[in-house]
Amino acid sequence: MNDSQLSVANRLSILSSFQSRLSNTSNISSWDLWKIYQDKVFPLIRLRSLSDSNLLLSDTFTRVIFVRHPLERLASAYIDKITSLQNSSFSLYDDIRRIICRKFASFYLKPNETAFYHWKRMKSKMTNEPCEKVVPSFQHFLEYITSDSVIIDVHWQPYSSLCRVCTFKYNFIGKYETIQDDLNILMSRINLTSIDWNFDRRFSTGRTRKQYQSIKKETCSYPPDNISYLNKSMTNITDTSISELTHRLPTTVIPSHYQLYIDVGQLEQYLFQGTVDIDIQVNENINKIILNSVALNITKIEYQGNNSVSSIVNGLPEFNEGYEQVTIKFTQAINPGNGRLHIEFNGIISEQLHGFYRTKDNNQIGACTQFEPGYARQAFPCFDEPLFKAKFTISIRAPKHLTTLSNMPIKSQRNDGDHTCIYEFDTTPIMSTYLVAYVIGAYDYVETHDSNNVQIRVYTPVGKKERGLFALHTTAKILPFYAEYFGIKYPLSKVDLIAIADFGSGAMENWGLITSHETYLLVDSQNTTQETKQEVALIVAHELAHQWFGNLVTMECFATWIQFLAIDHVYPEYDIWTQFVSDILATCMIPDALYNSHPIEIPIKKPTDINEIFDDITYEKGSSVIRLLHAYIGDEAFRSGLQNYLAEYAYKNTITENLWSHLSQTSKRPHLSDILSTWTKQMGYPLLNVRQEQQGNNRLLTIEQTRFLADGTIDDKLKWKIPINICTKSNPNEPIHQLYLDEEKKQEFVLEKVTETDWIKLNLFSVGIYRVNYPQSMLDALIPGIQDHTLSPQDRFGIQTDVYALARSGHINYVDYLRLLRHAYKHEDNLTVWKSILKQLTDLNSIIDYAHIDNIKKYFQTYICDLLSNIYNKLEWDPLPNEGLQAAMLRDLILIQMGINGHNKTREEAHKRFQILLNSNNQNHHSINPNIRAGIYLTVAKTGNQEIFEQLKSLYRKADTQEESIRLLTALCRFDDEMIQRQALEYIWNRNEVRKQDHLKAFVSLASYNRKGCEITWKYMQDNWNKIEDIYGEHDTHLIHFVEHVPSHFVTEERAEEVRKFHIDHPNPLLDRPVKKVLEQINIRRLVLERHEHTIHQFLIT
Repeated sequence: MNDSQLSVANRLSILSSFQSRLSNTSNISSWDLWKIYQDKVFPLIRLRSLSDSNLLLSDTFTRVIFVRHPLERLASAYIDKITSLQNSSFSLYDDIRRIICRKFASFYLKPNETAFYHWKRMKSKMTNEPCEKVVPSFQHFLEYITSDSVIIDVHWQPYSSLCRVCTFKYNFIGKYETIQDDLNILMSRINLTSIDWNFDRRFSTGRTRKQYQSIKKETCSYPPDNISYLNKSMTNITDTSISELTHRLPTTVIPSHYQLYIDVGQLEQYLFQGTVDIDIQVNENINKIILNSVALNITKIEYQGNNSVSSIVNGLPEFNEGYEQVTIKFTQAINPGNGRLHIEFNGIISEQLHGFYRTKDNNQIGACTQFEPGYARQAFPCFDEPLFKAKFTISIRAPKHLTTLSNMPIKSQRNDGDHTCIYEFDTTPIMSTYLVAYVIGAYDYVETHDSNNVQIRVYTPVGKKERGLFALHTTAKILPFYAEYFGIKYPLSKVDLIAIADFGSGAMENWGLITSHETYLLVDSQNTTQETKQEVALIVAHELAHQWFGNLVTMECFATWIQFLAIDHVYPEYDIWTQFVSDILATCMIPDALYNSHPIEIPIKKPTDINEIFDDITYEKGSSVIRLLHAYIGDEAFRSGLQNYLAEYAYKNTITENLWSHLSQTSKRPHLSDILSTWTKQMGYPLLNVRQEQQGNNRLLTIEQTRFLADGTIDDKLKWKIPINICTKSNPNEPIHQLYLDEEKKQEFVLEKVTETDWIKLNLFSVGIYRVNYPQSMLDALIPGIQDHTLSPQDRFGIQTDVYALARSGHINYVDYLRLLRHAYKHEDNLTVWKSILKQLTDLNSIIDYAHIDNIKKYFQTYICDLLSNIYNKLEWDPLPNEGLQAAMLRDLILIQMGINGHNKTREEAHKRFQILLNSNNQNHHSINPNIRAGIYLTVAKTGNQEIFEQLKSLYRKADTQEESIRLLTALCRFDDEMIQRQALEYIWNRNEVRKQDHLKAFVSLASYNRKGCEITWKYMQDNWNKIEDIYGEHDTHLIHFVEHVPSHFVTEERAEEVRKFHIDHPNPLLDRPVKKVLEQINIRRLVLERHEHTIHQFLIT
């Protein structure tokens, strides 16, 4: 059972068991307890099965063993009180692990390699000895900390640095004379008013630090025999005290309306001023208000109640930079009721790509906002959490020669001097702060209205408004489609889409003002590829869907699914649902096969949590679950339930169970929530091991499920409820058998009327989120269906990608996969199938870069070119008469692979066309089909010299679109010559040449190209991480991508150790999970090389 499903009673029961286990350990030495941890518990923890409550308890118990301080009793007491509140926002995991071992854990020490490293470094400084001579081994370190009085080591100098990384330190612990003083301060911080103590003499809370240090270590086994548990009497547990535990804003104050005024009259100096009047409801007597504010100078604070006799109360700000909060303390108490909070502030328009930040295009300075997930606090003081929805009335003073936009239409405008204008916008509907938006800059626009008379504008750089027409017409088609499908019209009178020159993400769904990277909004007939045009359509559909899912109703992942539904309706020629499996499903299944994945639904405690989970699991896996659900209950029931859900929860926060409830009602499937919770509340996905036996005209099918893990480890802890659709040779495109694996490890099914000559295939159209391991006989039977295309493209995709995953995880040999491709897929012609195959072969190629056998890479490149020879000869370089849109996208993929893998004919033609492009004037430059330019650029770069590098650089500087710029910048990072690679590395960080938003893309391109590229980028990261953090901000998601996409290409334990040390030297909670994922990936790649290098080589040379 997942811990979030446990009732309060169950949680209290487990907590009681937890306390009982502690009380029964008085006669066990610390060393014995550590041995239990090593031998019994750690192997289980390694499986990461934290959803199992018994393991969870064991994990927590063994960690608390090392808490040698009476404060542990206080933590235990406090947690009992919290659980008695029956607060559903706290899960059992939060109750025990996070509250005891994090909030009260200035005394908590987890004995791990991180602690060992800091301990050695600290001891080295104290003794002036080299670090390696301080202590002989990690085992010695363990013996030391498990036999000594850790409290001295952890709290008080000189040992506090030991826990700098592995604990959260309370800043007052250890400042006072006695432990009793520490306890009293802690009690006051969490509003505990009464507690009785009964401690053993040796642990007297009146003992001084010096006296404590004189205690001999042999007398300090834990817990002391005669320490009794605290007799507890706790009162005055408030919402504020709970919020202090989670660092979330308390709900004692609720905003309803913001009157926001922003003055950017000093735009050229990158300065702004502002005032905000927040209408609030105060729910209890308070003398302070906590809200969010970062990097703002607050100059004035006033509060006045709404009743006629209320006087103005002045406030003083007290900032907590770590939690991005400001506590406003008032000179007198504020009574419950409604009132208005007035704040005046000023700040700097940021250089980073979030908050209220600066932009520049053709030397024209501008500014725009990016507030998701928690950056509105950088632009104005506010209650910056999605829970606190309110209305916003925004006014902006800006230079009159620039365009000024916000979420709503302009209500009025007036001149304010010779050069500025004040714009007042209509009041927004109720929404969260992260959806507030405003943009100031020089723009043109194109305009239309949809069939419901919604005004649509697409804003473009000046002089390029024709590039906004495709997005304009796409929007005009999609808005009415959504309105009909959802049963709710678009709620605003206008929607603007604007292309921002400097934009860190793809696009942002601000209500009524969608901001976007230029590449993902503008389409130029001379420079835009079919792939980019399709991407623009998908992103427009995605952001428009958020105007319902995400804005009208706060919920994630639906937009990713329904964008495909919309584009299939508007542009059926894109065959977009087929591409879903390679672009979305396959993308999420890679990280979700790691130990350090996470469920779709996880609690959010702080802004960095939100940043961390905006990833392939949340969006791609979430949308894949919706696709599974839609197929399971049918479109009619799905659409009806969706409309009911939207109608009930408009303008509200909601949870997924509410949607499942509505869909259960319309589909008449009451067990729907039980099925879906196994996919959304637990990480990972299953591997189905299949066996069959013919019984007359029937087929006996045995299916056994286990969690699929990328390193091949077996984990039977998690189980899923799995709908399974089966097709056969007789009915290859219909779910002829529908099975249901009901969270059992193994089940048998009888498939009636399946003859001996019929093959069967599980997971029709690759709708299910699982992998299938067929015995060789069943797999061989499917090969004719692959070869003659009897099986759908989605099914041909699914068969080979499952075999690849099984090979990579060590379940089968890689040779089985390579042989399957050669035998069954050599005549494949579908874009989706080839996308998957080429991505997987590229992954294997990057591992072979580190192989020890000479020439294996050359043999592998020959294998790839041979595999692609048929489709290459079919497509070649130029469009064929009446070819489909997918052919243009596939041609580019094939040309790139043939060129970089040494196909002579491709290389010769690429160089020929590159010279034509160089020799052309600007008019003829566009005669080179944009759909093959990447193939040309990357091929000539592969073996290029300094001259070609300079030529590509010259083309980059002249590029007229950001899409063309990215193509050329990528090519600059794809040279084999190491000296040129180093030039490219220097060039991509040149702010005068390359936009900040493009640094990461180019850097990752260089890192992923080959072994040398990875090594020089990793070295740059290690030497310049502080600079990178300064550029993007320490909580920005760009940092996650740097970590996940650079060192993850390595294959050795030595490199893994470098990654560990890197994280120790640059601790950042945002990167905790990404670093763990990278370490897993390095280990998996190492295992692939160890397991398969020799067999792959043998296969390639025979």
